[in-house]
Amino acid sequence: MWGKVNHMRIKSLLIVVFAALLVAGPVVAPAYASTYRHRLFLHLNEARARHGLPPLQHDRALHIAAQGHSNNMISRDYFSHTSPSGSTLYSRVRQAGFRYSGSWWAGETLAWGTGTMASPRATVRMWMHSAEHRAIILSRNAKLVGIGRATGSFLGYRGAVAWTADFAHR
Repeated sequence: MWGKVNHMRIKSLLIVVFAALLVAGPVVAPAYASTYRHRLFLHLNEARARHGLPPLQHDRALHIAAQGHSNNMISRDYFSHTSPSGSTLYSRVRQAGFRYSGSWWAGETLAWGTGTMASPRATVRMWMHSAEHRAIILSRNAKLVGIGRATGSFLGYRGAVAWTADFAHR
């Protein structure tokens, strides 16, 4: 009898757990982990690791600056480190609330494309084949990064992607 009672309790407990899982829905990884921005972040750190450099860390203020710049480029249909209103990397980063003391360094990489040419892997590959972009990505000064990605009609192309990666150290 005791074995049958325990078996019934275990069965009841399993039913309750199963019902709770149905109500709660599937277990999902954090939203950022599955985004294109996160994949670009991983590819940047893979490139740095291949060159013996420490991984970059996410920075919220840099993300805000980078995302704002990507959004601005798509909405205003331009491709440049300086916006039509004159904002620059340094002004965007400071305005986004990046905190630092003393001297600091920042660098920015931009890209745009459509289809597979705009994928995170293709974007990092393209940057690594450009001396200027490669120097920023592999800079020992780069410790932090924020990544922006916006999509839309851009420079006459539908479904285009504009990337901004802002790097810095404090």
